[in-house]
Amino acid sequence: MKFFCKKCESKFDDDYKDLFEQLKCPKCKKKDIVLNFIIQGVHPPEAGLGISYWEFEDILEEGKVSYLNEFFEEEFNLHYSRNGDEFILAEKSGQKVDLKIIFEKTQNDGKLQRMIYNIYYVLLHGY
Repeated sequence: MKFFCKKCESKFDDDYKDLFEQLKCPKCKKKDIVLNFIIQGVHPPEAGLGISYWEFEDILEEGKVSYLNEFFEEEFNLHYSRNGDEFILAEKSGQKVDLKIIFEKTQNDGKLQRMIYNIYYVLLHGY
């Protein structure tokens, strides 16, 4: 995954094993980093934070379309689109996917949970 250090502004690739792992910038060794596709000001969730299914739906209905497009394309190979507050999440063939299955996958994988939390954080704070 691509990250951005808010302290020294370097960009780097790294992976983490689970949701609660704290990554450090390889250049300045600070932990003040964010996912590169999310704007400044977004921090990884603290221990115990996650989102509910209803919050997940809110993200899809109201979150930044560009972030959601990138997230679903890169992580699930799915197409995301939205018209107003109605959204469609589908396979490349056009077949709609079960939202509950995608939600469960995001909550059972630390990397995906952190990514969707960051998208939710942007939605809540209006960035």
